[in-house]
Amino acid sequence: MEPKRLNKFISDSGFCSRREADRLIEEERVTVNGKLPAPGVLVTPKDKVRIDDQIVRVREELPAFLVVNKPAGMSAKSDPEIRDNVVKAINYPASLEPAGYMERGHEGLVILSNETELVRKITRFDNRFEKEYIVTVDKMISPEFIARLIGGGENDKGEKLQKTFISKEGSTRFRIVLTPGTNHNIKMLCEDLGYKVVHLQRIRIETITLAKLAAGHWRTLTKTEVDLLRSIATGKAPKEEFGRSRESKYAADRPARRDGTPQTAGSNKISKAGTTPRVGKSKPKESKAAKGGAASAKGARGASRPTSSRPGGPGRSSSAQGTNRKSTSGPKRGR
Repeated sequence: MEPKRLNKFISDSGFCSRREADRLIEEERVTVNGKLPAPGVLVTPKDKVRIDDQIVRVREELPAFLVVNKPAGMSAKSDPEIRDNVVKAINYPASLEPAGYMERGHEGLVILSNETELVRKITRFDNRFEKEYIVTVDKMISPEFIARLIGGGENDKGEKLQKTFISKEGSTRFRIVLTPGTNHNIKMLCEDLGYKVVHLQRIRIETITLAKLAAGHWRTLTKTEVDLLRSIATGKAPKEEFGRSRESKYAADRPARRDGTPQTAGSNKISKAGTTPRVGKSKPKESKAAKGGAASAKGARGASRPTSSRPGGPGRSSSAQGTNRKSTSGPKRGR
């Protein structure tokens, strides 16, 4: 396991939250290898961390990279003190952290990982990643509103400004693709134009899509998807890699079915993290968890609730269907 900050190490042990861990450290109740820790110290399971007279241990973990279709009303945070947070709901056997930002009232694609450094970089360089959203606003969309969001033209220095892809999906609903380096705060963009966002769903980050992942379901990322996230977060991706051209590579990377059509929902086969997709649900039933003691890691099979379908235009993903449905249950197994 890679070194972690002391407060995260304590939190991952299940002893308390990071906020509480910071308080314990300030009160000099925490020692590392018999000494009071220096500010910002990093520790591993080889270090002896004590709180008062109690040794704190964190189990060794394999790298884990997940994508979850977060329901509206669930917090995209990992702090155990926060109610209805996505990490607790998934109940995955790893110390997961959400990468990037999403408000509680919004829904859609959230990336989770126990690789702390990668999560930190993805969050810090959030606007390096191309993202796609379905947005509903509080009033009729005017041509002027669309034109202003599309942008383009030139700035004061005569430099050409990049246009934003917008597709009108209904009288108050639109699809938007935010490219690297642009303002990724959709809520603020709409408010500046006199509109209020009443529903927002993120359906894609780069080549990672919701596909047929129902609200509340999750799957593991492929190695190709993880490598792409890592290359962009570290700034090592070639220029030509940025943009929608990666979508074709994503489709080609997925294994085909017997009839030759691309596989979109992942495999049920248990495999090493980050190699081939796994799917699962949160809060497995006790009876299933007791079977072999590993149901939470493997995920229990379950049927998702049917969602309403609406005809979409070319290129519209199936994940955009049923976006107005709000789920109050925790994440379930993907189909």
